[in-house]
Amino acid sequence: MASDAILRTYGDLAIREDVVLNAVEILTAQEAQISTMLQKTQAIAMVHIYLRDTLRSVASAAVEEAADYTASANSTPSRGANVVQTMAIPFKISRNQQIAQHYTGQNEKERQTQKALKDFGNSLEFDLVRSTLVSGISGTVAKMSGIIQAISKSTNYTSHTSTTTLVASILDGLMVLNWNNSNGDVATDLFVGSVLRNVIDQFAQKTNMVVNVGNVSTIIKTVSSYETAFGTVRMHKHRYVQQSTDPHLRMLAIRPEKLAVAWFDMPYIDTDLARTGPFDFRAVAGAGTLETRNQDSNWYADGLKG
Repeated sequence: MASDAILRTYGDLAIREDVVLNAVEILTAQEAQISTMLQKTQAIAMVHIYLRDTLRSVASAAVEEAADYTASANSTPSRGANVVQTMAIPFKISRNQQIAQHYTGQNEKERQTQKALKDFGNSLEFDLVRSTLVSGISGTVAKMSGIIQAISKSTNYTSHTSTTTLVASILDGLMVLNWNNSNGDVATDLFVGSVLRNVIDQFAQKTNMVVNVGNVSTIIKTVSSYETAFGTVRMHKHRYVQQSTDPHLRMLAIRPEKLAVAWFDMPYIDTDLARTGPFDFRAVAGAGTLETRNQDSNWYADGLKG
Protein backbone atom coordinates (compact mmCIF):
# COMPACT_ATOMS: atom_id res chain seq x y z
CA MET A 1 0.00 0.00 0.00
CA ALA A 2 1.33 3.44 -0.85
CA SER A 3 2.49 5.63 2.02
CA ASP A 4 0.17 8.51 2.88
CA ALA A 5 2.41 9.99 5.61
CA ILE A 6 -0.29 9.44 8.26
CA LEU A 7 1.22 8.69 11.68
CA ARG A 8 -0.24 5.42 12.95
CA THR A 9 -0.05 3.63 16.30
CA TYR A 10 1.72 0.52 15.05
CA GLY A 11 5.40 0.50 15.90
CA ASP A 12 5.19 3.47 18.28
CA LEU A 13 7.29 2.40 21.28
CA ALA A 14 6.23 5.41 23.33
CA ILE A 15 2.66 4.17 23.74
CA ARG A 16 1.90 2.87 27.24
CA GLU A 17 1.25 -0.85 27.48
CA ASP A 18 -2.35 -1.97 27.70
CA VAL A 19 -2.09 -3.54 31.15
CA VAL A 20 -4.49 -2.51 33.90
CA LEU A 21 -3.29 -2.30 37.50
CA ASN A 22 -3.88 -5.59 39.40
CA ALA A 23 -5.23 -7.29 36.28
CA VAL A 24 -2.79 -10.19 36.39
CA GLU A 25 -4.59 -13.50 36.10
CA ILE A 26 -3.09 -16.72 37.47
CA LEU A 27 -4.12 -19.25 34.84
CA THR A 28 -3.60 -22.39 36.91
CA ALA A 29 -6.66 -23.15 39.03
CA GLN A 30 -6.36 -24.66 42.48
CA GLU A 31 -7.44 -28.23 43.22
CA ALA A 32 -7.71 -29.05 46.91
CA GLN A 33 -11.02 -30.86 47.30
CA ILE A 34 -9.70 -34.12 48.72
CA SER A 35 -6.92 -32.73 50.91
CA THR A 36 -9.43 -30.29 52.40
CA MET A 37 -12.07 -32.88 53.26
CA LEU A 38 -9.74 -35.46 54.82
CA GLN A 39 -9.07 -35.52 58.55
CA LYS A 40 -5.68 -34.36 59.81
CA THR A 41 -3.53 -36.35 62.19
CA GLN A 42 0.13 -36.51 63.26
CA ALA A 43 3.01 -38.68 62.12
CA ILE A 44 5.94 -39.12 64.51
CA ALA A 45 8.38 -41.01 62.29
CA MET A 46 9.33 -41.07 58.62
CA VAL A 47 7.56 -44.40 58.26
CA HIS A 48 4.09 -43.70 59.58
CA ILE A 49 2.48 -46.66 61.37
CA TYR A 50 -1.20 -46.76 62.27
CA LEU A 51 -3.44 -49.52 63.61
CA ARG A 52 -6.56 -51.21 62.25
CA ASP A 53 -8.79 -53.58 64.19
CA THR A 54 -11.87 -55.66 63.41
CA LEU A 55 -14.89 -56.93 65.31
CA ARG A 56 -15.73 -60.62 65.61
CA SER A 57 -17.46 -62.25 62.67
CA VAL A 58 -21.19 -61.84 63.18
CA ALA A 59 -22.94 -64.95 64.51
CA SER A 60 -25.52 -65.86 67.11
CA ALA A 61 -24.46 -65.05 70.67
CA ALA A 62 -26.99 -67.38 72.28
CA VAL A 63 -25.69 -69.36 75.30
CA GLU A 64 -27.18 -72.11 77.41
CA GLU A 65 -28.92 -71.04 80.61
CA ALA A 66 -26.77 -71.61 83.73
CA ALA A 67 -23.91 -73.11 81.70
CA ASP A 68 -20.26 -72.09 81.77
CA TYR A 69 -19.24 -69.52 79.21
CA THR A 70 -17.03 -70.65 76.35
CA ALA A 71 -14.59 -67.91 75.51
CA SER A 72 -14.44 -66.78 71.90
CA ALA A 73 -11.18 -65.84 70.24
CA ASN A 74 -9.92 -62.28 70.55
CA SER A 75 -7.98 -60.35 67.92
CA THR A 76 -5.35 -57.64 68.09
CA PRO A 77 -4.90 -54.73 65.68
CA SER A 78 -2.99 -55.05 62.44
CA ARG A 79 -0.59 -52.40 61.26
CA GLY A 80 -0.94 -50.08 58.31
CA ALA A 81 2.07 -48.11 57.09
CA ASN A 82 2.99 -45.39 54.64
CA VAL A 83 6.14 -43.41 53.90
CA VAL A 84 6.32 -39.76 54.92
CA GLN A 85 6.97 -37.60 51.88
CA THR A 86 8.95 -34.36 52.16
CA MET A 87 7.55 -31.65 49.88
CA ALA A 88 8.90 -28.23 48.94
CA ILE A 89 8.35 -25.40 46.49
CA PRO A 90 11.64 -23.41 46.58
CA PHE A 91 12.11 -20.09 44.78
CA LYS A 92 14.55 -17.16 44.58
CA ILE A 93 13.71 -13.48 44.06
CA SER A 94 16.40 -10.89 43.30
CA ARG A 95 16.59 -7.69 45.31
CA ASN A 96 16.11 -5.61 42.16
CA GLN A 97 12.93 -7.53 41.34
CA GLN A 98 11.55 -6.64 44.75
CA ILE A 99 12.38 -2.96 44.34
CA ALA A 100 10.92 -2.69 40.85
CA GLN A 101 7.30 -1.59 40.62
CA HIS A 102 4.85 -4.03 39.09
CA TYR A 103 1.36 -3.82 37.68
CA THR A 104 0.21 -6.11 40.48
CA GLY A 105 0.90 -3.41 43.04
CA GLN A 106 2.54 -5.99 45.32
CA ASN A 107 6.05 -6.72 46.49
CA GLU A 108 7.13 -9.51 44.18
CA LYS A 109 8.65 -11.64 46.95
CA GLU A 110 5.36 -11.69 48.84
CA ARG A 111 3.37 -12.33 45.66
CA GLN A 112 5.60 -15.25 44.70
CA THR A 113 5.26 -16.61 48.24
CA GLN A 114 1.48 -16.60 47.91
CA LYS A 115 1.77 -18.37 44.57
CA ALA A 116 4.11 -20.99 46.08
CA LEU A 117 1.58 -21.67 48.83
CA LYS A 118 -1.04 -22.41 46.17
CA ASP A 119 1.45 -24.52 44.22
CA PHE A 120 2.19 -26.51 47.38
CA GLY A 121 -1.52 -27.18 47.88
CA ASN A 122 -1.91 -28.37 44.30
CA SER A 123 1.13 -30.63 44.62
CA LEU A 124 -0.17 -32.12 47.87
CA GLU A 125 -3.53 -32.87 46.25
CA PHE A 126 -1.81 -34.45 43.24
CA ASP A 127 0.31 -36.77 45.38
CA LEU A 128 -2.54 -37.66 47.74
CA VAL A 129 -4.46 -38.94 44.73
CA ARG A 130 -1.82 -40.32 42.36
CA SER A 131 1.51 -40.92 44.15
CA THR A 132 2.99 -44.41 44.11
CA LEU A 133 5.17 -45.70 46.92
CA VAL A 134 8.93 -45.07 46.80
CA SER A 135 10.85 -46.09 49.92
CA GLY A 136 13.54 -43.39 49.92
CA ILE A 137 16.35 -45.92 50.49
CA SER A 138 19.86 -45.01 49.23
CA GLY A 139 19.16 -41.35 48.70
CA THR A 140 16.13 -41.69 46.42
CA VAL A 141 13.23 -39.28 46.84
CA ALA A 142 10.71 -40.88 49.21
CA LYS A 143 7.09 -40.78 48.02
CA MET A 144 3.89 -41.74 49.80
CA SER A 145 1.41 -44.27 48.53
CA GLY A 146 -1.49 -42.12 47.30
CA ILE A 147 -5.17 -42.94 47.56
CA ILE A 148 -5.52 -44.83 44.29
CA GLN A 149 -2.64 -47.16 45.13
CA ALA A 150 -3.22 -47.35 48.88
CA ILE A 151 -6.89 -48.36 48.76
CA SER A 152 -6.70 -50.73 45.81
CA LYS A 153 -7.03 -54.47 46.38
CA SER A 154 -8.65 -57.30 44.46
CA THR A 155 -12.07 -56.72 46.01
CA ASN A 156 -12.40 -52.96 45.38
CA TYR A 157 -10.31 -52.30 42.25
CA THR A 158 -12.15 -52.98 39.00
CA SER A 159 -10.31 -52.74 35.68
CA HIS A 160 -12.70 -52.71 32.74
CA THR A 161 -11.76 -53.35 29.14
CA SER A 162 -10.86 -50.26 27.19
CA THR A 163 -14.07 -50.64 25.16
CA THR A 164 -16.39 -50.40 28.19
CA THR A 165 -18.62 -47.33 28.17
CA LEU A 166 -19.81 -46.10 31.55
CA VAL A 167 -23.52 -46.63 32.10
CA ALA A 168 -25.61 -46.35 35.24
CA SER A 169 -25.70 -50.12 35.78
CA ILE A 170 -21.88 -50.19 36.12
CA LEU A 171 -22.01 -47.58 38.86
CA ASP A 172 -24.84 -49.50 40.52
CA GLY A 173 -22.76 -52.69 40.46
CA LEU A 174 -19.70 -50.97 41.93
CA MET A 175 -21.81 -49.68 44.83
CA VAL A 176 -23.20 -53.18 45.44
CA LEU A 177 -19.65 -54.58 45.63
CA ASN A 178 -18.63 -51.72 47.90
CA TRP A 179 -21.53 -52.43 50.27
CA ASN A 180 -20.77 -56.16 50.37
CA ASN A 181 -17.03 -55.74 50.95
CA SER A 182 -17.24 -52.91 53.49
CA ASN A 183 -20.08 -54.33 55.62
CA GLY A 184 -22.19 -51.33 54.63
CA ASP A 185 -19.49 -48.70 55.28
CA VAL A 186 -19.63 -47.43 51.70
CA ALA A 187 -17.99 -44.58 49.80
CA THR A 188 -19.77 -41.23 49.92
CA ASP A 189 -17.84 -39.12 47.37
CA LEU A 190 -17.13 -39.99 43.74
CA PHE A 191 -14.36 -38.20 41.81
CA VAL A 192 -14.10 -38.33 38.02
CA GLY A 193 -12.59 -36.31 35.18
CA SER A 194 -14.49 -34.07 32.80
CA VAL A 195 -15.45 -36.79 30.30
CA LEU A 196 -17.04 -39.16 32.81
CA ARG A 197 -18.64 -36.25 34.66
CA ASN A 198 -20.42 -35.35 31.45
CA VAL A 199 -21.38 -39.00 30.85
CA ILE A 200 -22.92 -39.24 34.34
CA ASP A 201 -24.97 -36.11 33.65
CA GLN A 202 -26.48 -37.94 30.67
CA PHE A 203 -27.70 -40.91 32.73
CA ALA A 204 -31.38 -41.54 31.91
CA GLN A 205 -32.28 -42.64 35.45
CA LYS A 206 -32.97 -39.14 36.74
CA THR A 207 -35.77 -38.24 39.08
CA ASN A 208 -38.73 -37.21 36.94
CA MET A 209 -40.25 -33.93 38.06
CA VAL A 210 -43.13 -32.08 36.44
CA VAL A 211 -42.98 -28.38 37.18
CA ASN A 212 -45.86 -26.20 36.12
CA VAL A 213 -44.19 -22.83 35.82
CA GLY A 214 -45.03 -20.17 33.30
CA ASN A 215 -41.46 -18.94 32.80
CA VAL A 216 -38.58 -21.39 33.21
CA SER A 217 -35.25 -19.60 32.69
CA THR A 218 -32.85 -22.34 33.81
CA ILE A 219 -32.31 -25.80 32.34
CA ILE A 220 -30.61 -28.11 34.83
CA LYS A 221 -28.84 -31.07 33.22
CA THR A 222 -26.39 -32.03 35.95
CA VAL A 223 -26.75 -34.39 38.90
CA SER A 224 -25.03 -33.55 42.17
CA SER A 225 -25.50 -36.96 43.81
CA TYR A 226 -26.35 -40.51 42.80
CA GLU A 227 -28.51 -42.56 45.13
CA THR A 228 -28.79 -46.34 45.14
CA ALA A 229 -30.16 -48.81 47.66
CA PHE A 230 -26.53 -49.39 48.71
CA GLY A 231 -25.53 -45.80 49.35
CA THR A 232 -25.50 -42.27 47.98
CA VAL A 233 -22.39 -40.73 46.46
CA ARG A 234 -21.82 -37.03 45.90
CA MET A 235 -20.41 -36.24 42.46
CA HIS A 236 -17.18 -34.28 42.03
CA LYS A 237 -15.14 -33.44 38.95
CA HIS A 238 -11.43 -33.56 39.65
CA ARG A 239 -8.49 -32.64 37.43
CA TYR A 240 -5.97 -35.05 38.96
CA VAL A 241 -8.04 -38.24 39.09
CA GLN A 242 -8.13 -38.13 35.29
CA GLN A 243 -5.34 -36.61 33.20
CA SER A 244 -4.66 -36.51 29.47
CA THR A 245 -1.75 -38.95 29.85
CA ASP A 246 -3.97 -41.67 31.36
CA PRO A 247 -4.73 -44.33 28.72
CA HIS A 248 -8.32 -44.86 29.87
CA LEU A 249 -10.93 -43.15 32.01
CA ARG A 250 -11.05 -43.61 35.80
CA MET A 251 -13.36 -43.27 38.80
CA LEU A 252 -12.31 -42.90 42.44
CA ALA A 253 -14.85 -43.23 45.26
CA ILE A 254 -13.85 -42.51 48.86
CA ARG A 255 -15.29 -42.33 52.34
CA PRO A 256 -13.35 -39.34 53.74
CA GLU A 257 -13.42 -40.35 57.42
CA LYS A 258 -11.61 -43.59 56.50
CA LEU A 259 -8.64 -41.62 55.17
CA ALA A 260 -6.44 -38.94 56.76
CA VAL A 261 -3.50 -36.69 56.05
CA ALA A 262 -0.80 -37.40 58.65
CA TRP A 263 1.56 -34.42 59.01
CA PHE A 264 5.10 -35.08 60.21
CA ASP A 265 6.11 -31.46 59.62
CA MET A 266 3.23 -29.04 59.11
CA PRO A 267 3.55 -26.81 56.01
CA TYR A 268 5.59 -23.67 56.65
CA ILE A 269 7.45 -20.89 54.84
CA ASP A 270 11.19 -21.49 55.17
CA THR A 271 13.00 -18.14 55.19
CA ASP A 272 16.29 -19.40 56.66
CA LEU A 273 17.86 -20.53 53.38
CA ALA A 274 21.41 -19.57 52.42
CA ARG A 275 21.71 -16.22 50.69
CA THR A 276 24.84 -15.97 48.53
CA GLY A 277 24.01 -12.87 46.52
CA PRO A 278 21.54 -10.00 46.16
CA PHE A 279 18.47 -12.20 46.26
CA ASP A 280 16.13 -13.84 48.79
CA PHE A 281 15.75 -17.61 48.87
CA ARG A 282 12.50 -19.04 50.24
CA ALA A 283 10.58 -22.29 50.17
CA VAL A 284 7.14 -23.50 51.12
CA ALA A 285 7.82 -26.89 52.66
CA GLY A 286 6.30 -29.66 54.75
CA ALA A 287 6.31 -33.42 55.24
CA GLY A 288 3.35 -35.75 55.49
CA THR A 289 1.67 -38.88 54.22
CA LEU A 290 -1.67 -40.61 53.69
CA GLU A 291 -3.30 -42.73 56.36
CA THR A 292 -5.64 -45.41 54.99
CA ARG A 293 -7.79 -46.56 57.88
CA ASN A 294 -10.08 -48.83 55.88
CA GLN A 295 -9.42 -49.82 52.27
CA ASP A 296 -12.81 -51.49 51.87
CA SER A 297 -14.80 -48.27 52.34
CA ASN A 298 -13.31 -46.91 49.12
CA TRP A 299 -13.15 -48.15 45.53
CA TYR A 300 -11.41 -47.44 42.25
CA ALA A 301 -12.27 -48.35 38.67
CA ASP A 302 -10.43 -47.75 35.39
CA GLY A 303 -10.37 -49.00 31.80
CA LEU A 304 -13.49 -47.02 30.83
CA LYS A 305 -14.25 -44.91 27.80
CA GLY A 306 -16.61 -41.98 27.45
